[in-house]
Amino acid sequence: MSKQSNGENRTILIVEDSSDFSNLMKFVIEDMGFEGVQFPVDEEDIVGWAKQCKPVTILMDLALRRKTGMQFIEELKADPDTRDISIIIITGRELSQKEVQALQIRDVKYLRKGRVEMQEIKNAINEAALRKPTPAVRKTKKVDE
Repeated sequence: MSKQSNGENRTILIVEDSSDFSNLMKFVIEDMGFEGVQFPVDEEDIVGWAKQCKPVTILMDLALRRKTGMQFIEELKADPDTRDISIIIITGRELSQKEVQALQIRDVKYLRKGRVEMQEIKNAINEAALRKPTPAVRKTKKVDE
């Protein structure tokens, strides 16, 4: 399911309930050399999907049908297998500065539909896909002397 280039996963999961915007993002992503996987809008198990397709990044809308994008982000960040996947929110919803800062702390990028150019979306995707995951909490073994 994951497109590979030089042994690297090139899959991007698209979580968007507008089929037009989802299809546009899939086209753009695939034109960039990634594989775009569209998350079914009536599905609830985002963690299962992320574990199955192992995306390098997730494009997330906030206004969805069954759960909100924020609920999906909470679930992804709570699971040790998915918490380090980069997430880019692309939504029409205006967020407060406090909400944006809270997302930034969790390494989630926020872009506003209608106020962002396609090139900025492409740049955010490339940046997120190329970055190496940096776990928020690392466990280290104590070495006895």
